[in-house]
Amino acid sequence: MSSEQDTEQTLVRARTLLRSHTNGTLLCDGTPSEVLYLIDPNDGALMLCVEQDMLDADDCVLVVPEDRFDVPIRITLTLREEPESGSSDRYLAYHQRQDRSRWARGQIAFAKLDSGGVADGDALMSPNPLKTSISALCKRLNSDPKALREVSRLLSGVLIENPVAVGVDDEGCDIRAEFGVVRIQWPGAVSDAVQCENVIASLFGGVS
Repeated sequence: MSSEQDTEQTLVRARTLLRSHTNGTLLCDGTPSEVLYLIDPNDGALMLCVEQDMLDADDCVLVVPEDRFDVPIRITLTLREEPESGSSDRYLAYHQRQDRSRWARGQIAFAKLDSGGVADGDALMSPNPLKTSISALCKRLNSDPKALREVSRLLSGVLIENPVAVGVDDEGCDIRAEFGVVRIQWPGAVSDAVQCENVIASLFGGVS
């Protein structure tokens, strides 16, 4: 396999791992804090809640999904404080709470995977290709709660009593549950909103 193929595979896996979770351990100058995060669909940066000491840190690494020996991905970030915005509103739609006093945007410098591969931050922070259609696609998913509950159970193995779709991208969708956010992967990646609509229709039709 060529080095270009290795680099692309590393990037794809890094993006999938980052999308598969919405929580991690943020190490700021080595001090661990459990955090929730959101991937901003506009630019792929991370939205987090932090305190001032985290913003003042020289070294920030987000370990996903938690700090352990066999962690699959470590993401080196540069944090900057950000005012309330559409990104913070989206964060609240996902997590329904603001855990700390300040909003911050995390710019990804690079990500290290357990495979030894390294993904470049600029390449990893790509806009969501479905960003202009997220609201409409979530509305479509939420139009049939019973079907969404069954699809969530079938594709994630998790039973969610009151599922709410809060995010969609080319690889899958994010479902808010009573206990957190559950990731659902599409059977295959989609290229645009029309294809995504067709996948949703197929999934919902299969459980009706």
